[in-house]
Amino acid sequence: MKFLFYPAPAHGHVNPMLPLFQELVSRGDEVVVHVTREFEAAVRHTGASLRLLDDRLTIPSTLSEGGSGTPFKQLMPMILGLMSQGLREAPRLAEQARAEQADCIVYDPMVMWGHAIAGLLHLPTAIFHTSFALSHSPTLKRELKKTMKGLPPPRALLAMLELLWASEVFHWRHGLPRMSMGAAFEAVEDLNLIPVPRTYQPDAGLFDERFLFVGPSVLPRNDRGDFPLEQLDGKPVLLISLGTTPMNQRPDFYAACFEAFRDTRWQVVMACGMGVAPATLGPTPSNILVRQRVPQLDVLQRARVFITHGGMNSTMEGLWHGVPLAVFPQFGDQPLNASRVSELGLGVSLTAHEALDPKVLRETIERLDTDPGYRSRLSGFQRELREAGGHRRAADALQQYVAAHQGQRRKAA
Repeated sequence: MKFLFYPAPAHGHVNPMLPLFQELVSRGDEVVVHVTREFEAAVRHTGASLRLLDDRLTIPSTLSEGGSGTPFKQLMPMILGLMSQGLREAPRLAEQARAEQADCIVYDPMVMWGHAIAGLLHLPTAIFHTSFALSHSPTLKRELKKTMKGLPPPRALLAMLELLWASEVFHWRHGLPRMSMGAAFEAVEDLNLIPVPRTYQPDAGLFDERFLFVGPSVLPRNDRGDFPLEQLDGKPVLLISLGTTPMNQRPDFYAACFEAFRDTRWQVVMACGMGVAPATLGPTPSNILVRQRVPQLDVLQRARVFITHGGMNSTMEGLWHGVPLAVFPQFGDQPLNASRVSELGLGVSLTAHEALDPKVLRETIERLDTDPGYRSRLSGFQRELREAGGHRRAADALQQYVAAHQGQRRKAA
């Protein structure tokens, strides 16, 4: 079988698909992944083939110093612009996809061009979510509206209009339904793969058999580089990371962490992101290791507590390793993860005031480490994560889905 994959060109969207690529390739299937050059090495490492996208379809990991407003306000126009550009590229990419003679298309809901290509080619199509499934969850829709309250910035409004126009042009030329940012995230195909266990999904009972909650796939990423893991041996490790998006540009938060954990028992590992130079944070306490990026899975194997932004990948990886979470959400689905982690007793949610108060931050981390209830609940949840099936169950579902379509075509012939 031959699968065409269209992940969003961002670490939080490519990384969760990598184990699935590797699993399908190991079964003898052909996997073709459409990504930007930044992800070439990671995709090739799985054995999958690569088709490079135009660099204009890239989500930057840093924001320009000349940008105005908060990181989120700068990021919104970029994401909307990415969707518009993808729609303009979709007809050309569809012709390339047609030549592949594939059996199935799998796309990320954020990748509007993947949705458009699927509509043009009429192949069996699946969605790979990288977060919660939104379409049938009134709870999630209600909570997302809260996080998006208020008028978007002028640049975002302009980007929204450009996206609507690109969608209208695509509709006129190709006869497919109009697309919008909201509709993209609520898209439903005959097979929808969600990388969380069913018990973690809000309103899980409202999702029918088309939705498969396979849980996360956590495999080694071989991204240690020159990071001194041996420096962590025999010490209580605290990992601090706000992820890989431009929303991690929070020097005020990193300064609070310096103050909170300076000269404590903790060996702190802090990832400050590509948009923040460690040298700009001032003198680093001797018990804190600061890097722009760290090998997160390797550190989590040694960590006792994890302060995270609450991106779905980081949340699932922390829980997979049985590490209590202190979630300091920034945008998107992160407040939802913060709430879910807190509701299930797997960690706590931090407000901005709490995350920037060194005393509160230190007391919170000590409580997460010393309260045995957290590790007891985490132990049970770890079993759920492993029993969900991950990349193997997802690969089974994709192969069965394609085989069923092929069987139907043979009967029709």
